[in-house]
Amino acid sequence: MNDEEIEKAVLFYIIFKNELFDLSEKDFTNQCNKKIINAINELKAKQEEISMLTIQSKIDSDSSKVLRYLSELGNYIYKTNAQTAYEMLKDKTKKRELLELAKNIQKEIEQVEDVDVYLEKRISEIQKIEFQTEKEENFIEEVAKTATKIEQNINKKQDYSYYTGFFDLDDLTDGLHKGELTIVGARPGVGKTTFSLQIAEHIAKKQKNVTYVCLEMSTEQMIQKMLAKEARVNSRKIRNGDLTSEEIEKIGIACAEVCDLKMNILTKIRTIQQIEIAARRMKNRGKLDLLIIDYLQLVKSNAKFQSREQEVADISRTLKLLSIELEIPIIALCQLNRNASKNEPTLADIRESGSIEQDADNVIFLYQEDEENNIVTVDLQKQRAGNIGKSRLKFNKINSEFVNLER
Repeated sequence: MNDEEIEKAVLFYIIFKNELFDLSEKDFTNQCNKKIINAINELKAKQEEISMLTIQSKIDSDSSKVLRYLSELGNYIYKTNAQTAYEMLKDKTKKRELLELAKNIQKEIEQVEDVDVYLEKRISEIQKIEFQTEKEENFIEEVAKTATKIEQNINKKQDYSYYTGFFDLDDLTDGLHKGELTIVGARPGVGKTTFSLQIAEHIAKKQKNVTYVCLEMSTEQMIQKMLAKEARVNSRKIRNGDLTSEEIEKIGIACAEVCDLKMNILTKIRTIQQIEIAARRMKNRGKLDLLIIDYLQLVKSNAKFQSREQEVADISRTLKLLSIELEIPIIALCQLNRNASKNEPTLADIRESGSIEQDADNVIFLYQEDEENNIVTVDLQKQRAGNIGKSRLKFNKINSEFVNLER
């Protein structure tokens, strides 16, 4: 089918078969068809009937010609069904927009100063083109899909692949959940990086693909923490190279175990736009099941905001929407305000909080309960889909590990 036939087919299904396609004049090349879709959208907006006569009344041209053209649409025999015609039309729109984008890039590229920022902007535009054809599910279909999932959950065995490995916390949350944003807040030195990295390792051992975005430490430092925990060797000794032959052997075994993990550590990402691009790319390749950001307040945005609080609020909202779009759990670490209570933090203590606590499905605070015995409280202060509660872990700083206490 050529462009004209596709456009006529789509208009036929809208006018005569009551299909509810979301289209605009940019999806059409024929001027008459552009006028018709504009008339249809005007009728939709006013919740008026869509028919040949009502469309003709909205078009400022020869009424007899319009009616004749619409009548021809109704009498023509089309070679495709409604959904296929719609998808073919949107594909044509995509191609035109990509060609236009390519022309603009060719004109602008020599004057670009910051190539990375320009590339992110253009990739974002391409992604908008890519996702514009997604078909909205109707409510009945969504209810049916949800009911099917509930039935599947009843019939299947408990899935522990997203459990954190911290028993008491998992009892409260049933692990992490797709489409949810979890905030982990703590003051410096309490162990939020160790806590989240341990969750990452535990889930990666369940054959899940985990990406850890660290803006505070190098990849080498992160791997050293992982090796210290796996080998149960003093992390400082690993850093200094002051190791016994027995410890070297343990680290060798730990290296083999860590190499088997489906983990990816990114330390050169700085903006939320870079995080979005990397996450979508890995998800499209089937290599992203959990995303961890360490930590939220270090993430920047290429967009301009009046205040840092507005910027952080936009970043947290973007992460929440990303978790829904990619159907993955996301953990974002947060620093607490300097004046936060030294004992039990509250939601108001999240630095540059804005709407962070509103966007989050779960909020966990870590704080030292018993400094002498290295006991850390894991305080689940918000859980959108369940109860809140506290649990306790022992923090072994020597080899960077949290340990479950005996029940």
